[in-house]
Amino acid sequence: MASVSPLYLRDEELTRALYLFWLAELELVRPGLRRLADRDLMLKDYLILLFVAARPDTTVAALTQLLGSSKQALSRHVIRMRAQGLLTEGERGRDRRCRPLRITERGAALLEELVSLQKRALRRGFGQAGPEAVGGFLGVLAHLVPERGRPFLPPSGTAGEP
Repeated sequence: MASVSPLYLRDEELTRALYLFWLAELELVRPGLRRLADRDLMLKDYLILLFVAARPDTTVAALTQLLGSSKQALSRHVIRMRAQGLLTEGERGRDRRCRPLRITERGAALLEELVSLQKRALRRGFGQAGPEAVGGFLGVLAHLVPERGRPFLPPSGTAGEP
């Protein structure tokens, strides 16, 4: 692994980090995008499945906050995913505007397929970088997650990690 300059907060280092981030993201999502497109789904649909699976009974309102989408736009995704049997809508509580969502078995199977593709790529990169680099990478990502996203994080396997 290339050594990091002690001036790691310089614009040049931040620019390189951004390019690395986006190029890595493309590599992580590309295989899944093909599988999503085969099912007439998009990346946003994958994210909805991922976060509903992580936090069952989450609402469209909570997802709009997390994903930065309008309620109307997100509702179109949810309606299509319900029609495909990937999500179900639970009973509404006292607030009739709240629609608790759950992932179905079919949705969970699709999600597992997509996540396994991404884990394969991460496992390859993590194996090449080593445990110390992985710890640093996870630490940076954890610090980038805003408070509204923290409830959607799975439990950590490492003590002291957020």
